[in-house]
Amino acid sequence: MVGRIRAHPGWVDAALTGMLIVPLIPFALGMSASIDAAYQILIFLPLAWRRSAPVASFAAVSALLAGQLLVTDVPYYADLSLLLSLYAIAAYGPLWARRAGLGVGFLGAVLSTADWYRDSPGTSTVATVVMMSLVVLAPWAMGAYMRTRREYIAGLEDRARQLERDAAQQATIAAAAERARIAREMHDVVAHSLSVIVVQADGALYASRTRPEVAVETLQTISRTSRASLAEMRRLLGLLRGDEDATQAERTPMPTAADIGGLVEQVRRSGLDVRTELVGDPREIDPAAGLTVYRVVQEALTNTLKHAASGVRARVQVAIAGDHVLVRVEDDGGAAAPAGRLPDAADVGPVPSAGGGHGILGIRERIALHDGTVEAGPLLGGGFRVEARIPYDKEGT
Repeated sequence: MVGRIRAHPGWVDAALTGMLIVPLIPFALGMSASIDAAYQILIFLPLAWRRSAPVASFAAVSALLAGQLLVTDVPYYADLSLLLSLYAIAAYGPLWARRAGLGVGFLGAVLSTADWYRDSPGTSTVATVVMMSLVVLAPWAMGAYMRTRREYIAGLEDRARQLERDAAQQATIAAAAERARIAREMHDVVAHSLSVIVVQADGALYASRTRPEVAVETLQTISRTSRASLAEMRRLLGLLRGDEDATQAERTPMPTAADIGGLVEQVRRSGLDVRTELVGDPREIDPAAGLTVYRVVQEALTNTLKHAASGVRARVQVAIAGDHVLVRVEDDGGAAAPAGRLPDAADVGPVPSAGGGHGILGIRERIALHDGTVEAGPLLGGGFRVEARIPYDKEGT
C-alpha cells in the first residue's frame, strides 16, 4: 500500500485537496451561496500539484492569500493551504524557492497580524507576529527535515546498490581468478605427467623389440607416474568439491621448492639428461612461492620433453637470495643421443603438444601474483631458456 502511494503522489495530493474542499462545497453551492467559500475552494485547488510543481503551487497559493488580505479582514479556513504549501516548497522545491518561500511566509505573518489584529485591544503586535512566525516556521522546518531524510535514505539505497554491484563484480573476479588458478594447476599436473608418460611409452615400445628388460622398467616408471598424477588429480578435485571428509592422505601437501629434486629425478628417469644446481635452503621459502618455483621448473622441463630434439641436455638452476628466488631452466636444443639412453619422442615421433602455449602463460600468471618477473625465449646457437625471479617470504616470518 505504501509503495503504491509513493508511486502515485499526484493522486494523493488530489485526494488531500478534495478532502479539504469538501466542507466548503455546501456553502459554495447552497441556497445562500457564499463568495468567501468559493474563494477558499479556489485557494485550496493549487495544492493538487504541490509535489509535481511545488514552485507554481506555492506561488498560486501565496497570490490567492494576498488577495484574501485585500478583500477581508478575518482569517480563512483556507489559510491552512499556506502551511501545506510551505511544507511542500521546503520538501520538494529548489534551494532558491525554499529560501524565498520561508521569506514569503514570514512576510505573510507580519501582514496578516497587521490586517487581522490591528483593531484588537490588549493584543501585543510583537507577540502575535512571533507566534505567527513560529506557525510559519514549523511546517517549513518539517518539510526541510523530510527532504534531508529522503535524500539520506536515497543515498543509503544508492550506496547499497553500489555495494551489491561491487560485491557481484568482486565475486566474478574471484571466480575468474579461481578458475585461472585451477586451470594452471590442472595444466601443470596433466601436461607434465602425460608428457613423461608419452615419452616413457614410446621408449618402452622401442625397447620392447630389442631390450625387453628395459621395457619392463619403463612400464614401471609409467605406472608410478600415472599413480602419482592420479593422486594429485584426486586432491585437486577434492578441493573443488569442498570435501571436508577427505583424509589427510588424499589431501597430500602441494609441492614446494624442496620437492624439485624428486621432480628432476622423475624427469631424468624419462631419459632426459638433467643437471641440477641448487644454492641456498629451499625450506626457507614460503609455500606459495615454493609452489611457484616448483611449477616453473616443472613446466620448463615438460616443454623440453615435448619439443626438444633427441639427445637434449637440460640444466636447472635454483638460487635462493635474501628476498627472492632466481630460477633458470635451459636446454641446448638437442644433439646426438648418448649411448645407452632410452630413445625419446624425437626417436619415435613427436610428442603431442598440450595446446597453444598455456604453460608459459600459466608461468607468467603465477609469477605476476608474486610481483616477480619472467623471461622465456630461444638461445643463440639453439636451445631454450626460462628465467624467473620470484620474491618470497621466509617460512615462519
